[in-house]
Amino acid sequence: MLTANGCRDRRARLWAALEEKPDWILLSEPRHLMYFANFYASPFTFRTQHASALLVLGADGSSALIADNILATDAGKAHVDDRIAAEWYNGVASAPTRQSVLVKAGQDAMRARTGSRFGFDQMVPSELCLDLAESRRGFHRTSINSLAAELMRRKDPDEVAILRRAAGAMEAAFIRAEDEIHAGMTEMDVYALVSATVNDRLGEQALIYGDFASGPRTVEHGGPPTMRRVEKGELFLLDYSAVLYGYRADFTNTWVVDGEPGTRQCELAAYCLEAMEAGERLLKPGTRGRDIDAALRRVFTRHEVIQFFPHHSGHGLGLGHPDPPYFTPESADVVDEGDVVTLEPGLYVAGVGGMRFERNYFITASGFELLTKHRVGLG
Repeated sequence: MLTANGCRDRRARLWAALEEKPDWILLSEPRHLMYFANFYASPFTFRTQHASALLVLGADGSSALIADNILATDAGKAHVDDRIAAEWYNGVASAPTRQSVLVKAGQDAMRARTGSRFGFDQMVPSELCLDLAESRRGFHRTSINSLAAELMRRKDPDEVAILRRAAGAMEAAFIRAEDEIHAGMTEMDVYALVSATVNDRLGEQALIYGDFASGPRTVEHGGPPTMRRVEKGELFLLDYSAVLYGYRADFTNTWVVDGEPGTRQCELAAYCLEAMEAGERLLKPGTRGRDIDAALRRVFTRHEVIQFFPHHSGHGLGLGHPDPPYFTPESADVVDEGDVVTLEPGLYVAGVGGMRFERNYFITASGFELLTKHRVGLG
């Protein structure tokens, strides 16, 4: 989980970055609740279904989390000064709509807070926003989304610690998958194996998603697991994420199941790894995303396979996927210290197979730290 000091520092940076200081900031987007307060509504419990919460930040440095009573366990882990619990369902009487309870609790909480200047993210309930606009003389609003997104690019140590945990568990699953995937298994079997390994390594549940594709499905760039059975000598493309408290790593390898790669497959893999190295040479603060993308594409163009590279060259990671900076031909982003990014060259050739290789990197002042240590390459 995130630390109390980390959450306080991020809230302080948010206030410092605002040119016009509001009296209150209201946030309800799930990743903002995690980033600024360590509130994470686990997807693995009924208690979080259709749930939301509201974080109220004051210009005086105060912080309060409003959530209904069914979210008490998650709210108890939040790093805030005050927790306001609104009763939604008590197991005795029928419950009203869940969002209406949050709106009412938000209205009640704001009546005790003076001021007319507000910052909102785009998921604060519209009814609450309209109520404040109608009831506060001189009402003024500021959108927080763009500023928060920019702040979230620079990962703090407590955030990187979560990403390292997720990546370490995923690496263990890669090793097991390459060793234990054999002909006759379904792609769903592989998903189950990977999920079990990640959860066992973490000691808790993580949300697992991604591409679990075999044989001809690799040429289609991947896709979620199906009941298709893997055949001997086919490529298997495993590109997946393990989401831990909203944060996720995202990396890839491709290999041959119960066999050795062919000559053309080895050539394509070598081109992909050459392209990855070309991108890595540019991974440092100040490099434009479009220049990193161009570096990968130049490798593929030189080897006359650019027509088989249909997607982006990489992207940022953290509480979203994909996040900025984007490594695309027309990207306006610039790499910055604190970014966590991927490079993911891939080639997809009918009759040969599709392959992709991907690593994650933490951008430092002078270059990068490799976050993912898994093997890349067909061999």
